[in-house]
Amino acid sequence: MRLIILYIILLLTNPVWAQSIPPQVLGTVVTDKITEASGIASSVRLKGCYWTHNDSGGKPEVYLLNGKAALISTVKLNDANNYDWEDIAEGIGPEKSKYYVYVGDIGDNLGIRNHIRIYRFLEPEKIPGEHINITPDVLTLKYPNGARDAESLLIDPIGKKIYILSKREKEVSLYKTDQLFFKNGDKVKLQKLIKLPYTWITSGDISKDGHHIVIKTLTKIYYWHRNSNESVEEAMSKPARELPYTPEKQGEGITITSNNDGYVTISEGKYPLLNFYKWKFE
Repeated sequence: MRLIILYIILLLTNPVWAQSIPPQVLGTVVTDKITEASGIASSVRLKGCYWTHNDSGGKPEVYLLNGKAALISTVKLNDANNYDWEDIAEGIGPEKSKYYVYVGDIGDNLGIRNHIRIYRFLEPEKIPGEHINITPDVLTLKYPNGARDAESLLIDPIGKKIYILSKREKEVSLYKTDQLFFKNGDKVKLQKLIKLPYTWITSGDISKDGHHIVIKTLTKIYYWHRNSNESVEEAMSKPARELPYTPEKQGEGITITSNNDGYVTISEGKYPLLNFYKWKFE
């Protein structure tokens, strides 16, 4: 009995033990259209479904997966270019009671881009056809301190802001703009906020109610609880809690489920798994 109690204490308090908890595999993405899944976003309107996309150089398409990782719809974004799509998010937007999909063309491996872009389109309220075309709104963004590589796009439903987290510095930086309700063609300069003691950040997400924040590296997932009176940067200034994660080969994307019962990850490469980790937030 003493050994069992010791095991439980270690499991609850030691991040290394926590990482050994395996995920539930929802399914395998078997379509040849998705070869480098770089981001993932859970859907509020389309219950149990997830949006994803390919990495740099792919077609300007967003893919809708069902809860078993089967491809059910391909959305082509008109007049868009996949320079380096790295993350995707779903959240509120300019029209009240509607939800939108945000695609982050924010990657910059060489650190040479003069600007980055976010594409936004209104999320369908029912499962769309197998192939549809949508013309998105485009927001052009510029960093205040020169080009940065980034793979994390976060939509804040409480403060109504867009956050981007840089990727590869020894200590990454958090940036924001308050132009969540931007108009097509708008151009903004990002505001630099805080540095965080992490590196190689591949994805991030804020829950649909705004109270839970996660970011993902290649090997770890970090979590912050956010109070209603806090900004995202205030919440993330506090120490993070490490969440269970079994590292995936080329693990890239993470999203919190729309009902906050856990988080889902996806990796690059052919036929990636859709992995679900059940989590009861405190």
